[in-house]
Amino acid sequence: MKKTATLFLSSIVLFACSCSKKEKAPASFPPTPAVLVKAEERTVPEYISTLGTISSKCSVNIVPQVSGQIVEIRFGQGDRVKKGQVLAVIDKRPYEAAVKQAEGNLRQARAQLKIDQLQVERNRTLAKDNYVDKQTFDSLVAKVEVDKGQVEACEAALDAAKINLEWCDVVAPVDGKVGLYNIDIGNVVAAGTSSITTIEQVDELYVDFVIPSQSLHVVQEKMKAAGGKLDITVSFIEDDMSNLSRKTTVGIVLNKIRYETGTAVLRGVLDNADSLFWPNQAVRVVFNLDADKAVLIPDICLQTNRLGAYVYVATPYKGGVYIVKMVQVEKGQLYENNKLRLVKGLKAGDIVVKEASQLRLQAGPFVYGATPQGVVLDAEWKPITSPEGVKKFMAEATAIADGLRAEMAKRAADARSGADAGGSSKSAAQPAK
Repeated sequence: MKKTATLFLSSIVLFACSCSKKEKAPASFPPTPAVLVKAEERTVPEYISTLGTISSKCSVNIVPQVSGQIVEIRFGQGDRVKKGQVLAVIDKRPYEAAVKQAEGNLRQARAQLKIDQLQVERNRTLAKDNYVDKQTFDSLVAKVEVDKGQVEACEAALDAAKINLEWCDVVAPVDGKVGLYNIDIGNVVAAGTSSITTIEQVDELYVDFVIPSQSLHVVQEKMKAAGGKLDITVSFIEDDMSNLSRKTTVGIVLNKIRYETGTAVLRGVLDNADSLFWPNQAVRVVFNLDADKAVLIPDICLQTNRLGAYVYVATPYKGGVYIVKMVQVEKGQLYENNKLRLVKGLKAGDIVVKEASQLRLQAGPFVYGATPQGVVLDAEWKPITSPEGVKKFMAEATAIADGLRAEMAKRAADARSGADAGGSSKSAAQPAK
């Protein structure tokens, strides 16, 4: 019984020792998979990206020039209309009567003129022989001049009556797209005040945009070098619709700076035959300045901390394993539909982490290359497809990562020991002072 108890106690001691060793044994796990990309150098233009507004090149408020009742509407809401097309008809009867009245007045005036002219001719010979006194004859001549004036006034009144009659047909002054009905059949409109509808010319539009006033000189110099024109790209403001764009030129710079905002306004003309853009639409305007070499990486690689933007740079170690470190960078402008970002602080060929698990990186800054779908890549960035190959690669990568962790743990322990020794020496020396 005593022998059995001794063996049992020995077994407990051995088990405790083995458990203690297992607890102290460092953990073993593979590096973190990461999607890696290489920073590339390109010659790209510096550009200005700003916001603009689309406006109609010709916007017309259709207001009748004569008063009366609307008897016809000859357009549909939202229709495209042509210049000269009749949009609405005002009751013409009062204006037709006014034309007839003016015609009658004109005939009367002309008849009176003819009578008075004949009277002058009959008395001209008599006046020469002094059978008619000079004052009477001069009065007859003057009356003819009065009649001529009356005829001209009646002719003008007839022209005015005909114009008013023409204005009963409300026509489109320009080609464009009409808006909504502001009136209906039967409504009485007043000349110069009642609005029937609006027409916006949409086949050709203005695009107005602002730039910082300090950039105006550079822009004007570039325009001057290009013959007074500046090439721009106008696109939808929404990121997922930025592919809807059109190129055009700008040749108009407004004559003042907006003091409140410190901006200058430029205007371009935009061909819009396919109705891609609409008046009052907010758009993005981009135009290029000087081109230069720059380092570009996918914008998704960038992250932010209290110091600014940073990326994880992966340095090849061995066997397809990379050591990752954080590098602060200065980010610049975006390119290729906001997918690539210009950065300063990297050089061409640097390997940057595009996607990786932040949580897993806490266990050690070691990664291996993988595709977004999770396919393992070897040191040459070639996919490993066979299960045996993947198993072998992971075993080797795990061993490398374990070795790196052990090395890091040793350096950290040495650093702590040095710090503790320095603190103890200082404490021991203090009493001697």
